[in-house]
Amino acid sequence: MRKNRFRIILTLLFIGLSLYFLYPTYKDYQFNKDIKNLANAQDSAAFFDKYSNEILKAREDRIKLGLDLQGGMYVIMEVDIAKLLSDLAKKQDEILNQVLAAATEQTKNSDEDFVDVVELKLKERGLSLKAYYGEIRDDDANIKSTLKTEVENAIDRAIQVVRNRIDQYGVSEPVIQKKGSSRLVVELPGVSNVSEVRKLLQGTALLEFKLVIDPQIAVKVMEKVNTYMAGGNLDSLIKADSLSKITKVDTTKKDTTKLTDKNIKKDSTSVSQTRDTTKKDTKKDTSKKITSKDSIKPSDSNLSGLTDSNGNPIDTNQQLSEEEFKQKNPWFYLVRPQQFQDGSLAWFVRETDKPKVQKILEKKEIQDIIPNDVSFAFSNRSTFVDNGEKIYQFYILKKEPELTGGVVTNARSNIDPTSNQPVVYMEMNSEGAADWGRITGANINKQIAIVLDNVVYSAPVVRGKITGGNSEIEGMANIQEAKLLEIVLKAGALPAPLAIIEERTVGPSLGEDSIQKGLYSSIIALILVALFMLVYYHFAGGVADMALIFNMIFVMGIMASFHATLTLPGIAALILTIGMAVDSNVLIYERIREEIASAKPLRTAIEIGYKKAFSAIMDSHVTSIITAIILYQFGTGPIQGFALTLMIGLIANLFTAIVITRIVFDVMTDKGKTSINFG
Repeated sequence: MRKNRFRIILTLLFIGLSLYFLYPTYKDYQFNKDIKNLANAQDSAAFFDKYSNEILKAREDRIKLGLDLQGGMYVIMEVDIAKLLSDLAKKQDEILNQVLAAATEQTKNSDEDFVDVVELKLKERGLSLKAYYGEIRDDDANIKSTLKTEVENAIDRAIQVVRNRIDQYGVSEPVIQKKGSSRLVVELPGVSNVSEVRKLLQGTALLEFKLVIDPQIAVKVMEKVNTYMAGGNLDSLIKADSLSKITKVDTTKKDTTKLTDKNIKKDSTSVSQTRDTTKKDTKKDTSKKITSKDSIKPSDSNLSGLTDSNGNPIDTNQQLSEEEFKQKNPWFYLVRPQQFQDGSLAWFVRETDKPKVQKILEKKEIQDIIPNDVSFAFSNRSTFVDNGEKIYQFYILKKEPELTGGVVTNARSNIDPTSNQPVVYMEMNSEGAADWGRITGANINKQIAIVLDNVVYSAPVVRGKITGGNSEIEGMANIQEAKLLEIVLKAGALPAPLAIIEERTVGPSLGEDSIQKGLYSSIIALILVALFMLVYYHFAGGVADMALIFNMIFVMGIMASFHATLTLPGIAALILTIGMAVDSNVLIYERIREEIASAKPLRTAIEIGYKKAFSAIMDSHVTSIITAIILYQFGTGPIQGFALTLMIGLIANLFTAIVITRIVFDVMTDKGKTSINFG
C-alpha cells in the first residue's frame, strides 16, 4: 500500500480536478433543464434574472458545443485583395487588371499566397513588381514584403471588424480564424436569423469620430433616466438580481490626461500634430495635443461630489445599504459615475451589467426621455478588473459624428525614438485635414471618441487645433495596444466590403439531433466494450471498465479546463479512444494470462505482464499522438477537433491503463490475494 501511495494521491487529485472542471457543465445542464420546465416566458425571465451571474458563469466555463452540435452558421469570407493591390499600384493598366484577375482565379480554390502569384504572373509577362509598386532602384524582395504586410494588415482589420460586430450581436462562442492568404472562417453557433447576420457581416466598417457630451449635459441625461427608474418604473425595465457591492478601487493610478509639452508624462495618452515632412529641418510640434482617459478608475467615493444639472449634490449617501442605494439610485447603481478634482466625469459598468444597461436603453419609454442627438457606447476593452469582474467605461456621445473614417488615408504604429513609448501616426486626406482642423479648433478641452461600429477604442481630449491632417497618438500601454488602434483607424478606410463566398446553415433541429445521436453512439460504444471486457476477462475486465470510466472523466475534464469545443469529429475521437483504452488492457491481460499459465505466482505474473506490455502500449500511443499532432497542425476545422480530442484521450489512456489498473491489482496482492480471475 505504501509503494502505491503517490499513485493513489495522484489519481485522486486528477479525479477531483476533472470533476471540478466538469461541474460548470453539469450546472449549465441543470439550469437549462429548470428553464425548460418553467410554465411561461415570464417565469423564465424571472429565473434568469435571479440566477443571471451563475448562469453566465456556468455557460462560460462549460464544455463548448461546436457548430455541428449546436446549430448555427458556417461562413467563409474573403477580403478583396485584388482591389487592395489595384489601389496600392502607382499606375493601372490592362496588364495589371489581367494579372490580378488571373491571380484571383488561381487562388480561389487554393491557399497560395496572392502576392506570390501576382509576382509570378508579372514575370511571365516580362515584368516585375517594381513596375507597378516601386521605383527603379527599389528591391523586388522589399516591395513584395511591403505588399504582403499590407495584405496581412487588411486581414487583421477585417478580423477586428468581424469580431467587433459579432460581439455586439451577442453570439456565444464564435470562432473566427484565418484561412489561406485572404479568407476568414467564421463559425456562429446558435444563430437563427441568417439574413440579419449575413447583412451584419458584409457591411462596410463604420469608423466615426464623435464628440463626448459635456459632463453637465451628460449628468442631466443620466439623471433623467435615474429619476424615471427610481419613480416606480424600475420593475418594467429591469428585474431584481444578485449584485455585488459598489465598486471600490484606488484612484492613485488614474490617468492625469493633461495637456503637456514634449516632456509629456508617460502615463498619459496624447494625440499631437506631427511635424511637416515637407520642410527639411522642422522640429516636431508637440504643443497641440489630445490626451485620453483610457485608464480612469472609480474611487471609494465613486459618487461623491456629483451634482445634478442645477448644481445641487445628488444624494448618494454611502451609508445606505446596498439594496437601499439600488432602490434610490437604480441607474447610478448600474452605471457608476466618477467625478474627479479637475471636473472631468467618467462612467463605468460591470461586465455582467452590460446586457441590462443595453436592454434599458432600448426601451421606448427611455428613448422618449433621452435627447435625439445623444448616443451611448462602451469601451472596446475592460478598463480594469475589480473583485475578479471586468469593468467597462460607458460613454455618452453626440449621435452625429464630426468626421467619418473615410478621410483616414493611413495609420501606423511604432516606437517613438525620443520617448521609447508606443505611438500611432494617423494621416488624413486634404478634405479630412481641413475638417479635422476645424473640429479640433472648435472643441479644445473636449473629448473626441474614436468609434468603430459603435464601440469606443479611444476618447482623447483636444488640447489645441491640429492642422495638416497628421496626428500622433501617444501613451498606449504597449505596442499591441498601439497596433490595435492602428487596425481600428485603418478599418475606416477599408477599400472594399468583405464578401461571403461560402455559407452553410445548420438548423437547431439538426444540431439537437446530432447531439442525441453523438451521445447515443458514445454510450452504446462504451456499453458494448464494457460488456465484452466483463465477459472475456471477468473480474479483470471489470477493473478495465472502471479505468475506462475514469478515462472518459479525465478526457472531458481536460477539455473543460481548456474551454475546448466538442464537435461531431470530437465524439468520433472519443469512441476511438474507448477502443484504444481497452486495447491497452488487452495487451496487459493477455501477457499476465501467459505468465499465470506458466505457473508463475500472481504477483510476479502481474509485474511481468505490465513490464512486457509497456513497450507495445507506448509504441502504439506515441505513434498515434504523432499522427494526431500532424493532423492538428495541417488540418482545419473538423480535422483539428478530431485530432485534439484524440490527443487528450491518448494521454489519458496511458495513465488509466498503466497506473489505475495496476493500483487495484497491487492493493489486492498486498492484502494476500493469490488469485484473480483474468477470464
